[in-house]
Amino acid sequence: MASGTIDARTLTGASTPLQNVTAAGTYGVRTYSAPVTIDGLHNPSNYKAAPVLPTWQFATSDPTGGKLTFEREVAPANGWHTWSRKGKVTVTGGSAATASRVYTVFNGQQLVSALADAGLDPKIVRIVGHIDLRWSSNNTVFKEYTSYLDQKYGGSIMIPSNTTLVGINDAQGRTARITGTSILIGGELANGAADAETGYKAWIAAGKDSEDYPTWTRNIIIRNLQIDAPWDVNPEDSANAYADGMTLSRAQNIYIDHISMGDGDTPDSLAGDTRHDGLLDIVRGTDYTTVTNSYFFKHHKTTLIGNGDSGRAWSDEGRLHVTLSNNFYDRLESRLPLNRFGQVHMFNNYIYGLTDSSVSADLKFGSGVDPRYQSNMLLENMFFEITELAESSFCKKGIDGGNGTKPLGFRSSGHLMLSNKKVNNVPNTTPVAWDGQCGYAVPTGANVWTPPYSYTLLTAANAKTSVQANAGAGKLK
Repeated sequence: MASGTIDARTLTGASTPLQNVTAAGTYGVRTYSAPVTIDGLHNPSNYKAAPVLPTWQFATSDPTGGKLTFEREVAPANGWHTWSRKGKVTVTGGSAATASRVYTVFNGQQLVSALADAGLDPKIVRIVGHIDLRWSSNNTVFKEYTSYLDQKYGGSIMIPSNTTLVGINDAQGRTARITGTSILIGGELANGAADAETGYKAWIAAGKDSEDYPTWTRNIIIRNLQIDAPWDVNPEDSANAYADGMTLSRAQNIYIDHISMGDGDTPDSLAGDTRHDGLLDIVRGTDYTTVTNSYFFKHHKTTLIGNGDSGRAWSDEGRLHVTLSNNFYDRLESRLPLNRFGQVHMFNNYIYGLTDSSVSADLKFGSGVDPRYQSNMLLENMFFEITELAESSFCKKGIDGGNGTKPLGFRSSGHLMLSNKKVNNVPNTTPVAWDGQCGYAVPTGANVWTPPYSYTLLTAANAKTSVQANAGAGKLK
């Protein structure tokens, strides 16, 4: 750990270790309940099991023999995860885990048990093979989720503070994979009040430090995992699914590196309605988070930063500091990201989209970076390659997506833009320099900020090459 920095573990405080027991269910434990309408949503008639199941890649042995390598690494100091209101931090995750707090798991029940066993202690959880909470009894019994509540609780894993969660390649060299399962980091809890907002506002009104509010989940490292967005068996309605691939809520000092996320074997084209929600959502007061070296592909709603406008100011204003760097956004529809309130730094990402009408709806590009209410963004040296899109349309597709809500500030520079729109029936193959400012106003006064961490900035052309070679699970070096 760098001299003069705070170990993020020491900021954990009196948070709820797993935040996993509720009146309706326990995270990671199946209820097998029948579908019911809840608050006018999740009509039982809309229940539909996943129409396609993957070829599971279960494992029963660890090809490394339990030898630790990258699992004990702390997060590098190159993103917003390295900061806090108490000063510069080092995200240590579970790097300090004792031998009894190092777990190698091969199925969902073992994963849930390891997290519950360790609680808030530093822990390293190593996944080998394929995790799916629809399987039980050592991956010998499969049962689809039976309802919204069964999936919400029984199909979700809650990651507690001070955790390093990593994938270990199996004996065939295949990346560890999570399917049919939502990963939750943190929860917006009421802390003894009637609701989360009331509890948090009462804490602040009493003159207490927001950083000491007792329900933060902190200090987590997630690396080298393939995560398939869950198929929602009983969504809210025909246009709104519930289950995300990964959701960060009231989480701080989170480092996510070399993951791959997409729809897996159940693309939206298999349904006449919406069966997937977000891939990776960063919401509800979450702060100081970095997502890097990752591969996002073939999905509709990719990343939401801040999930509401003025009604969420109490939790989100001044928070949602997020770094997105060196990521590959491949054939996605939207939200790269959609940002409300967030102070977001994006650099050296590669965005590749298809807009031609011949591709399926699951692959067609709709919009990219979408700055919205009270957002404040800095974009540097990114490569935008969007097929069959005229250069004149890039500012309504690559950035903005057509939304008129103005952010607090927006700075964008150093990009390359490539549209292969045919001219005289010849596709364009030459990228051009593009600032991507798209008419947005740069921040002024107190809204001007500079990243408080060091980072390596590649040219946009070199970023594309580097990202294609290095982003995603299985490419961790």
